[in-house]
Amino acid sequence: MKNQTALTKNVIAALDAYQYIEQAALDGSPAIAMFTGDAGLGKSKAGEYLFIETDGLLVRCCRADTHGTLLQKLANELGLEARRSKKVMQDYIVSELAALQKPLFIDEADYLVNKIDVLEGIRDIYDMANVPIILIGYAQLPRKVKRLPQLVSRIAQHVEFKPADMADIITMADSLLSYTEVEEQLLKELLVVSKGNFRRIHTGLTTIERFAKSNNLSTVNSMQWAQRQFFPIIK
Repeated sequence: MKNQTALTKNVIAALDAYQYIEQAALDGSPAIAMFTGDAGLGKSKAGEYLFIETDGLLVRCCRADTHGTLLQKLANELGLEARRSKKVMQDYIVSELAALQKPLFIDEADYLVNKIDVLEGIRDIYDMANVPIILIGYAQLPRKVKRLPQLVSRIAQHVEFKPADMADIITMADSLLSYTEVEEQLLKELLVVSKGNFRRIHTGLTTIERFAKSNNLSTVNSMQWAQRQFFPIIK
């Protein structure tokens, strides 16, 4: 499997949203975006792709994060290693983001939505640095973010990640498989079993390619696959 990002419809929508808020930041308009959806639909992958493409700043939140720990993560990513006061860290983050014009990607943002002081800190960074910010989280994130109207009013783009369809799985197979081709009927079977979950589709394509290598097959069809499991199914 190739180590790259397939340009599925979700990824293209995320790219379009980023381009919008990038220009909005230059124009002084609201420039925060949200990428949301259920697990396995590629939100984090899209964020990683854009983070690399834009040379941005990416942090992943965890349940234990506070305003201070999030600032520490951001400051560390920007090169301020020693622990400082929250004000010193925030001033440093703002000055560096503003100078470098780096977009900020915050993954697993769900962990922050019950912590108003953290959300207000993100809003302060956005207001002072004037760079695009992308919040990435589960489908419930928009509802939870509504608790802070001052932040909601700054959100200009919202991409709701959808399950894969046939066009997406064909794009993934064409982009990611390096050894073999998979016939369309087998891709249809993988799409049905995976229920459009991109993570499971990736696992299934990896399993098919390993099967192809071990059997020296340049193409794999449904008959050759013979109803093998694409991935473990937990009942």
